[in-house]
Amino acid sequence: MLQVLYSGRTDELELSGTRRGLLALGQLLRGKAGNVHLSENRHPFPYERALSEIAFREHPERNTASIVTEGSTLMIEGGREALNLLADRIEGFASEADANHHGHVDFPTYDYIAPESDALVIAFTG
Repeated sequence: MLQVLYSGRTDELELSGTRRGLLALGQLLRGKAGNVHLSENRHPFPYERALSEIAFREHPERNTASIVTEGSTLMIEGGREALNLLADRIEGFASEADANHHGHVDFPTYDYIAPESDALVIAFTG
């Protein structure tokens, strides 16, 4: 189970799921392209809305990964190395974090994230 919540006020996203769901997403990001349908959340407080899917694709000529909201889709695009680093971050969080913790993925903290990216928070679903 995965969900992505979005705040237009802060341009921040929360990607949350079970350990298994987050680990599976990390593995999917290692592919060339794909999409994941997300769990519906009718009450995304304190966020404004829930997104309906994650879509991703590799762009071999890029050095970074962009994480942006396009309508109801979280779009992740980037070079293979950057996508692998993002997958490592998601999988590392899923494997090692305590259930009540969260992690951040943003530019400039992580230089493999493109500057135009929305800030991403990774968390576990309750």
